[in-house]
Amino acid sequence: MTRLVLISLLASGCATTSLSKDLSTIEDTVSARAGLEKFALPGFDVAEATPEEVDQLLAQPLTADAAVRVALLNNRQARAALAEVGIARGELVQAGLVPNPEFELEVRDPGGAQPTQIDIGLELNLSNTFLAPLRAGVAEAKLDAERWRAAGALLDLTWSTRVAFYEAQALQQKLELRMRAFASQQASYETALELSNVGNLPALNLADELAAVELARVQVAEAENALLDGREALTRKLGLSGARTAWTFAGPLPAPKELVAGEASEAKALSASLELSELLSRAEAASRKVGVAKTESWLPHLAAGFHGERDGNLWELGAHVTVGLPVFDRAQGKRLAAQSEYDGLRARAEGQALQVRSALRMTMNRVESATRRARHYSERLVPARQQALAQTLLQYNAMQLGVFQVLAAQRAVTEAAISQVDATLDAWRARASLNLLLAGRSSPLVLGAIPGSSSMAVESSGGH
Repeated sequence: MTRLVLISLLASGCATTSLSKDLSTIEDTVSARAGLEKFALPGFDVAEATPEEVDQLLAQPLTADAAVRVALLNNRQARAALAEVGIARGELVQAGLVPNPEFELEVRDPGGAQPTQIDIGLELNLSNTFLAPLRAGVAEAKLDAERWRAAGALLDLTWSTRVAFYEAQALQQKLELRMRAFASQQASYETALELSNVGNLPALNLADELAAVELARVQVAEAENALLDGREALTRKLGLSGARTAWTFAGPLPAPKELVAGEASEAKALSASLELSELLSRAEAASRKVGVAKTESWLPHLAAGFHGERDGNLWELGAHVTVGLPVFDRAQGKRLAAQSEYDGLRARAEGQALQVRSALRMTMNRVESATRRARHYSERLVPARQQALAQTLLQYNAMQLGVFQVLAAQRAVTEAAISQVDATLDAWRARASLNLLLAGRSSPLVLGAIPGSSSMAVESSGGH
């Protein structure tokens, strides 16, 4: 018994209240899975401070990787997720502590010639002392699950930040294209106005040109508002305010990457799944709770103590042991609850594995189709529109077509380029979702609708 008590006392001092190891584990997990350079999460004692690296990154035009880094260092919701790891760490420390000994002092004055009597006692709950290491094992498994969960929350942040960055990039490009289309439409209207002034253009055609230029003006305004909203959505992810919101893009949305053979597999996605790891850690905690409940079912309540009584000049010393017989309460309910929790978590883990496999197949299909569509725009459709514009210019130079046909062909190129931006954004969203899945998180796809062919139906004749 003495050996068991000593082991429990030593185990109670092993757990630390420091979160540095937990944070370092999470940092390593996220940086490795997200393909980022090693970074240091800010401490909780400076929750309102902005790390110096954030300003260094914002001093240059932002890339997607730089935006992700800023979000990891500066997003307050990410810090809140990390703070919850501290709750699990505290529960681990508390679970491993042995109960405090109870000291009792009693003083009696019998009266008369009899001397004052003093009783002292010291008692330790042995049952809870023996159970402390087992309960600490349960809390340790829960802490593992919380670390997986926190790492997953940070990976979700990297994905949502990256997607928000791509969307803002696309909105910037679409605004530039809308402004180009507006300039083209304005030139068309000015030409129509000159022709109308000399009587060479019917009033109906002039009205059509005016309506078209006003529509283009509205489309520019809508694109400006969409870009402001997109920038603000990204700024919130980055946790920025004040002068730091004046960040700029490093460049336009690049061409999407092709899916490399063997890049994604079910085995890789399952082994990386943080949700699955979290569920398995929680199942391990439930399994250990079953063990604790079984131990409690046969372990009686044990308490040992020291007793001393002073009567006059004499001390009477002794010890006692209290044993509670497990007759009625044998932790039947705890065993059933713990076993049911374990069975439920194992079933959820199996369901999560099926979900990961399904998500991988769906995401790979979307990456392949979205990438093909984006490349079709860039390699076939947009060049075809540009070739049509070139032929239109040749016929215009030969005085076989008018200026309105040239401007209409130019607008067709612009509309095709806008659709190309949408397709490219869709491909990068799908790619980001695949990367996140392979990093260990199966977040739902956030994909735009496939543009219909009607969006490309631009009249080449111009109606003149």
